[in-house]
Amino acid sequence: MKQGLTDSVVPNADNIVNSNYLIYGRPIFAMAAGTVVGCWRNAPENTPPNKLPEVSTGAHNGKILLAGNHIWIKQADGNIALYAHAIPGTIPSSLCPHNAKYLTGTVVNGVPTPYEPEAIVTGGVTVTVGQQMGSIGNSGNSSEPHLHVHMVDSTNSWKPMKFDRGQTTPFTGNTASLNGPWTALKGNALPMAAILIWPPHPIGNWTYNGIDSSAFQRVFDHFVDSGMMADTISCKNNGATYDTTWVPAQGSWVAEAGMTVSDLTAKNATYVGQGFTMTSFYLCGTRTAAIWRK
Repeated sequence: MKQGLTDSVVPNADNIVNSNYLIYGRPIFAMAAGTVVGCWRNAPENTPPNKLPEVSTGAHNGKILLAGNHIWIKQADGNIALYAHAIPGTIPSSLCPHNAKYLTGTVVNGVPTPYEPEAIVTGGVTVTVGQQMGSIGNSGNSSEPHLHVHMVDSTNSWKPMKFDRGQTTPFTGNTASLNGPWTALKGNALPMAAILIWPPHPIGNWTYNGIDSSAFQRVFDHFVDSGMMADTISCKNNGATYDTTWVPAQGSWVAEAGMTVSDLTAKNATYVGQGFTMTSFYLCGTRTAAIWRK
């Protein structure tokens, strides 16, 4: 799997410069906690697009692992996740003890594996979920900056990756609507299709303002999918735009926006009857927004 933005370059910028790619330099975070069992950290980078110096000096002569600068994490369930193609030197030496530029021998096989002898890590170094492990680059068997992630079991057989959060929408003909439809993963694997992925927002206290009414539902769904709840919702220009604040979700709650005053009265009676209490209310022109909790 490649993380999105692979082919997206800063407008009017030269696509032969790694740093002009929007994905380049973005942090690589651990999807799950585990133990480092393999890595490499100082292999040279390529020049995009499709410029692979290792054709003569590196991966194709067995001197650079196809994963380039990478890290393998063995998770509690026994599966092993690969994060590949990082910028040289960005995987911390505290996680990866292998500092050479090239392998001294040759790659055992063409398939990336945590059991490449020179890349094995012992000693029980661990990472926590969400820990930064490097920065997205263009090393190894890579023609453009991107993050490659896949998972195998102890026999190096492919395993599907399931995600508690995140949303996807079809990406057909190189087009997609940001308004979706977005489908929450909710513990499922990614669809076997061309898709856009909307990863979850980091959980915390957030302010997100100036949301156009046409985009409000998708933004609302994104924060809810990320594990947060609306703390306040206010509107402007009779519901043309919305300002919101978000906090980590706890307990039961509901929110409504774009209501008329009579809608609000009816909704409030229904939710109060279900044991909810209105905690936030806002009126702009003829439209209202409110939040209830219990």
